Amino acid sequence: MKKIGLTAVLLASLGLLAACEQEPEDKMESAAESMEEAAEDAGDAIELKAREVTGNERTTGEKMEDGLNEAGETIGETYDDSADYVKEKAGDAADATREAADSMEESMNE
Repeated sequence: MKKIGLTAVLLASLGLLAACEQEPEDKMESAAESMEEAAEDAGDAIELKAREVTGNERTTGEKMEDGLNEAGETIGETYDDSADYVKEKAGDAADATREAADSMEESMNE
């Protein structure tokens, strides 16, 4: 049981450490996410231990459901990352277009 608590504290600490390099709003969000993940991990570990003690092992359906949930989360995160990347590149392209237009205007005025 000590390992579970230590793991949760370690995960939360790592999340807080990573948050130190971000903006204040991002730090709070990152810290909250880290604490949430640590709490979920601790809860999962407690549930696993309880199942082991009672001899009530997880069913194949439960394992499959967990796998599907994780896959869904991964797909969602990948989509969000892709959308952010596209927005960033669109902004870069718009900036480059503005710079080119400004440069052409300067050349025409000279």
